Amino acid sequence: MTKVLSIAVACGLAFPAMALAQDVMVEEDVETVVVDTVETTDPPPTPAIEEVPPPKVAADDMTEEYAGDEPAEESSLIDGLSWQVMASAFYNFNGYRRSGTYNNLGYPYTNYMGFGLNFVGGMVAYTGEKWGVVVDLRWGTGAPLLTPLNPVKQGYASWLPTEKLSIDVGFFDTIYGAEVADEWENANYSRGALYFLRQPFNHMGVRMGTEFSDAVGFTFMVTNGGVLGGTPVDLDNQVPALGWQFSFAPGDVFGLYIGGNHAPSSSNENKDWEHFFDVVLSVSVDWFTLLFNGDYQINPFVSNGLLPPENVTAFAFGHSLALIFDVSDKVSIGLRGENLSGNDNQRNLVDSFGGLTTGTITLRYKPAEYLVLSLEGRGEWTTRNTYFSRNAPIDTDADGVETIIADRDKYYAIILGISGHIGN
Repeated sequence: MTKVLSIAVACGLAFPAMALAQDVMVEEDVETVVVDTVETTDPPPTPAIEEVPPPKVAADDMTEEYAGDEPAEESSLIDGLSWQVMASAFYNFNGYRRSGTYNNLGYPYTNYMGFGLNFVGGMVAYTGEKWGVVVDLRWGTGAPLLTPLNPVKQGYASWLPTEKLSIDVGFFDTIYGAEVADEWENANYSRGALYFLRQPFNHMGVRMGTEFSDAVGFTFMVTNGGVLGGTPVDLDNQVPALGWQFSFAPGDVFGLYIGGNHAPSSSNENKDWEHFFDVVLSVSVDWFTLLFNGDYQINPFVSNGLLPPENVTAFAFGHSLALIFDVSDKVSIGLRGENLSGNDNQRNLVDSFGGLTTGTITLRYKPAEYLVLSLEGRGEWTTRNTYFSRNAPIDTDADGVETIIADRDKYYAIILGISGHIGN
């Protein structure tokens, strides 16, 4: 299936109507006259290509059953084959950051300045009449951040018992969130803090997707790991997580996705359950697209750190709002703002940033159909010192181990990105 189910959908064009011809026989009282009449009909105007809907925000990798006009026995293997190859490189500049890890948030887009290859890889998928298979691989500096099975981003087999039902077994992208790994499908070149800190990337287990109608769908998952997924084998937590999502998308303009994931926190003999909820709203009208994403995580049984310890409830949340303006067929502008925080118990449990706000603006130019150039400015602000400057102090303990001390509560960067991708 930001992260979930992932499948491609095709659009078609209407063809002009054929001219009709007929022979008309006209009978007279005295003689019979045969008149050949040819009626010509102007072909109806060909409609413009349908506007491509906004990037899928959830369940974007589910395989749909091939439904061609030809009988199944006349279709060939290539009819159900889809593929993609891609590469995404960048230049990252910041005038004062320390090389290496530049924050203690745990989500570096890159750990160094200068040129880098974020992702390179490809995907191949086959969808038959009753089954399918997906293999999706990624290499590069960003691959270890994306998947614990690096370079495997996805790998699963599908059973398609009906046109409205699919069952996937294996390792697949998350169904949650408004951003995906392929950056050209997002508003910005770099992914947001919400993507890294409040959402799962992928899941290992079983996923079932069904359509109640053309506008309403439902997805259910049973996977390894906790509510943030991504754990192929979790020796401390043998109880599976239970995930779900309802989708309501009556057309290309509006989409609403509401889901959750529930799992034990591996404490108290797996009797303490955490809860994760995700909401995505998409609105796309002509040259404008809006994407809202909210995430909420509740852990009702965490220690308050006092003596004697007491269990308290930690509540973490995050919100993201992205706007995309299509200036022309080749130029677009993407804006994204985020805010992440939590209640006092959460802020005491995770002391890395307290409250976090980010702002990103991306100017994009497409000189060719499958080539995207990006110029991006990004800023981050926290309520605690979170980032390491070039002159950040170093603490040395009794064993001689050095620890860099965060000394800044803000961060700015300029990113030049280039992405090439092609596929069907």
